[in-house]
Amino acid sequence: MNNLNPQLHDPSSKMTNTRWFFTAFPLLVLFTVSMMDKANINVLLANKPFLTDLGIDGNLVKGTLSSIFLVTYAFGQLAWGFIVDKIGALRSGFIGIALWAFAMVLGGMADSISAILWSRAILGIGEGVLYPMALKLTSSWFPQNEQAKAQTTWYNGNAIGPVLGLPLIAIIASTYGWRESYFILAALSVVCLILFVIMTRDNPAKHYAVNSMELNYIQSNQKVGKTPTASKDNVKAVLTSQMFWILTIVYSCISIAYYGISTFLPSYLTEEKGIAFVNSAVINAGGFALAIVVQMVAGFLSDRFMKRAIFVGGACGLIIVFMLFSLFTTNSTVAAVLSILLIGLLFMPAALTMTMLHRVASSEVMGSISGVFGCVSYLIAALGPMVVGLFSQMSGSYNGGFIALLCFVALSLFLSVFLVRKGY
Repeated sequence: MNNLNPQLHDPSSKMTNTRWFFTAFPLLVLFTVSMMDKANINVLLANKPFLTDLGIDGNLVKGTLSSIFLVTYAFGQLAWGFIVDKIGALRSGFIGIALWAFAMVLGGMADSISAILWSRAILGIGEGVLYPMALKLTSSWFPQNEQAKAQTTWYNGNAIGPVLGLPLIAIIASTYGWRESYFILAALSVVCLILFVIMTRDNPAKHYAVNSMELNYIQSNQKVGKTPTASKDNVKAVLTSQMFWILTIVYSCISIAYYGISTFLPSYLTEEKGIAFVNSAVINAGGFALAIVVQMVAGFLSDRFMKRAIFVGGACGLIIVFMLFSLFTTNSTVAAVLSILLIGLLFMPAALTMTMLHRVASSEVMGSISGVFGCVSYLIAALGPMVVGLFSQMSGSYNGGFIALLCFVALSLFLSVFLVRKGY
């Protein structure tokens, strides 16, 4: 997997852009397909044959199916973070992607709730490699002034996946059956595995397509803004820093809101707003399409001004407004538009919060640090679907669960103001 690169010794060649095509692009594809794998269950929870075949009944059970994924996803990130630092992003990615492809095959073969729970649990472990691997590669491949653009590029896969996947899964499940949706996604995961292994390397010095100009550009601009505590021997210093935990709390609260809302939004639109099953998937896809634009614009502007927290806080404020209006409108068209706007904003705060993580940790420890960051965040995020399921079951409607989630978004908004004052 280590390649000798003759371009490094060719001073006459124009600077290559390998970091974008061979690193950011494969990561974008991986996140796109992984998000389709995650979103599969959200669509199927509104599919009657799926619910009937597996005997699924009640919102608490539905929430548990999402939460079990998030729990193993969280612990997976913790383990993968240290593994990525030990064996590298490429080898770690190979193992993780293969594992989640197997989980999708297992899901397609499931004949009980316990079997689908095992599929979700294994999927969480496999996909847990993504963020430690992606953050490690971003830290190694991109200079400080490009990290927000790079991160929002691959993070956009989280929005592109549902744009493509939600309508596709709904159509496949309605036309052929829910099992076929699992098998098709498993095949796409195998394609991603092949693409990743061919195109990606752990750092630019090892890549066959990088020339000396690009390597020098990357290395000369990576040290700007790094904190002196983020050294290879100072994982403990990063983990005991105030800013690390503030960023972790902000990301955790946004993640609770995202997973709580996205898990139940298709069912909410279908059951309480009277929107057809396939149409609810299309509405969700429209929101994720908007999220792509929002993230790219925010990434560009935050790189230009080197300010991230102000965008995070602004998005949190708008999320609260759109969610409240959506809950209390009786017009299905207005609810659909507000849902699109809501989803369009849910991704951007998380992406920029992770970008701020580069301010407190270097590339040498990024795998380990991002593993802890992700583990804590997603263990907390696992509460999201369960909160909505529990409170909606207690109150008799989704409103109670969604309002509970907004309390977490409000905390992110408050902490974002603190981050703005600290220059983030």
